[in-house]
Amino acid sequence: MLPSLITKSNCWKIIIVTAAVVINASIFSSLLWGSNSMYTWKALKEKRSAMETELAALNTERSNLSREIRLLKNDPSYVEKIIRQRLNYVKQNEILYIFEDSDASSFWGEDLDKKGTKRR
Repeated sequence: MLPSLITKSNCWKIIIVTAAVVINASIFSSLLWGSNSMYTWKALKEKRSAMETELAALNTERSNLSREIRLLKNDPSYVEKIIRQRLNYVKQNEILYIFEDSDASSFWGEDLDKKGTKRR
């Protein structure tokens, strides 16, 4: 006679191992595909990084704008400079020359960059 593989003690061992495998499989699947999964965590981490970069850029822009506001409120020479640049105002006895944007070529046909140096 063959010894029976399913005895009372083996039956409990099989049930416990099966339950452990099922529990581990459910934990593993929720770790990969659940609402708090690794994929969600990775996407949130990338989104946080992008938002931190955007925040740094916005802080830089804010500080630049604050500086400009301070200069506009307190520095008359800066106000004059801005008015002359943006609104094309001139002082008395000044002549304003406005040039159209060109393809950066000079009168003699030389190919110049924006700084006025020859391109090679």
